[in-house]
Amino acid sequence: MAQRPTIQKPTPLSEPAFRKGGDPVMGGVNIPKFSAEMQAEVSPEAAPLWNFVLTHARKIAAGVVVVVLIILAAAGWQWYREEQTKDARLALGRIISMQDTAKRTDALKAFLKDAPSAVAVAANLELAASAIDIEDWDTAAASYASVAEMEGNSPLGFTARLNHAQVLMHKGDYAAARDEFKALAADAPTEVVPVIHQQVAEAAVAAGDKAGAIAAYESAVASLPPTDKESAAFFRSRIASLKK
Repeated sequence: MAQRPTIQKPTPLSEPAFRKGGDPVMGGVNIPKFSAEMQAEVSPEAAPLWNFVLTHARKIAAGVVVVVLIILAAAGWQWYREEQTKDARLALGRIISMQDTAKRTDALKAFLKDAPSAVAVAANLELAASAIDIEDWDTAAASYASVAEMEGNSPLGFTARLNHAQVLMHKGDYAAARDEFKALAADAPTEVVPVIHQQVAEAAVAAGDKAGAIAAYESAVASLPPTDKESAAFFRSRIASLKK
């Protein structure tokens, strides 16, 4: 009868075994020999770096973990902000659909107290429009001022400033409107400069500033293209009437 082969229990990979020579072996690899071979492969120029890595391996590993955690935290925060913005847009849509203008205005005011910055401009524009419908000029002016501050020198920011000045006219704050229009004339595109000067003149007239109105109409004439004789004639007639 044939003798059964003896099956030896394999050495676990996770536990080093010791051979006769005393060298620890893990997974069939002689650890000291492997380390010596690795060091032999390292060029003399890279040896200091290799030694540094071996000496500070734990700290390097900990630093890598920290970086990974920071990346994950940033990704989580970005996801949270996106979800918050999505919910805010849905809430803003529900408010805008409200038919009662006064209630919509109040709801927009409450919404803006905690609204994410991503929807603040849209919410302020909606609030300004609703406030104008019910002639709440103070709220409309404040909303347009907020948009102008957030948007800066962008086209939307310019439009918000222009609307703000027009709301000031509705409020009866003519001197402030005149100054706002005057500032806008310096930043306005060339094709709309004459119209802005006209707005300055009309606000100055309302404020009782006849000299300022004349100067604004003269600036409007000077900024017109030579072919626009009709507008030039209108502005000159206004100047003549103011000089009487």
